[in-house]
Amino acid sequence: MPKPSDRAAKDRWDNEGGSQIAELARSFAIERLEDSERRILAFLGASVLSLWDELPDDARQKVLNRDLVQKTFDESVVKARIASLFKT
Repeated sequence: MPKPSDRAAKDRWDNEGGSQIAELARSFAIERLEDSERRILAFLGASVLSLWDELPDDARQKVLNRDLVQKTFDESVVKARIASLFKT
């Protein structure tokens, strides 16, 4: 039987959208990106996770908001933003 603190952590994870992350990630066309683009996305994801506790709650909720992320995901925009990182 899970400890109450374990259950609270899981509930918090689910409430923030954690249980939906794998499903949401599969819905993106990540495999169509080039290896270098996927590495940059992996770096950005790792950076967000490293700073997670420092992010404001509203930023965390936006990152994990399935509907918002699916609605705003555009492969060409992602590619353009990745390309712009090389220019700075």
